[in-house]
Amino acid sequence: MSEQRAVKKMRLDAFLSRAGRGTRSEVRQLIRRGRVLLDGAVCRRAGEHVEGRAVQVDGDQVVAPADSLHVVLFKPLGVSCSHDPREAPLVDGLLPAAWRRLGLQMVGRLDRATTGLLVLTTDGALLHELTHPSRKVVKRYRVRFAGRLPADAAERCAEGFQIGKEERPTRSARLEVEATDRATIHLREGRYRQVRRMFRRLGVEVTALHRDRVGDYDLPEDLRPGEWALLEEEDLERLLRDSSL
Repeated sequence: MSEQRAVKKMRLDAFLSRAGRGTRSEVRQLIRRGRVLLDGAVCRRAGEHVEGRAVQVDGDQVVAPADSLHVVLFKPLGVSCSHDPREAPLVDGLLPAAWRRLGLQMVGRLDRATTGLLVLTTDGALLHELTHPSRKVVKRYRVRFAGRLPADAAERCAEGFQIGKEERPTRSARLEVEATDRATIHLREGRYRQVRRMFRRLGVEVTALHRDRVGDYDLPEDLRPGEWALLEEEDLERLLRDSSL
């Protein structure tokens, strides 16, 4: 799992905590037990400065995330994007505890029954770019459904139609029907439970929903449900790149 940072003057314990290796007290335990190396030598001083030095924990190179933290998570089935502990299990519980105070925000939340690509960031400007309607970032969803789609389903999605009591019709979307119970849909917007509501309006019920692409960025194949990875600069560019429609 890659981790990236332009290192600034920072104590060893703060560095490890920001890198997601545990809370301050937890990483101090690692340091006291001799599991942390600085430039190849065991360091038991939590206050040692790390700028310009190689840091390892149990033999693994550690590089703390940048001031702006960007994460991709494979959200599993049954996990909530809420921050309310009464709705546990939560996405927050899948991330290092040390990151919870950094203000990570979710880009385009997924409901509890939807799996797949979830982006989290501390960068408000990136959040705005990925969610503002003017950007029209495309999201791709894999859909399984029960029922029979009408013959003109793809045309209706392309034209847009009203869902629920909303006056404004949906934006043009591309629907690709792949089997009698399976389809892929590409959207440029993210209304509340939009895919499920659109398919219900088309006369079928979604039984499984998975988001696997945002912009031109695909959910990494090596991520398993519940796992996360840090996003590199090139990944952020792909998230914002127009990929279809």
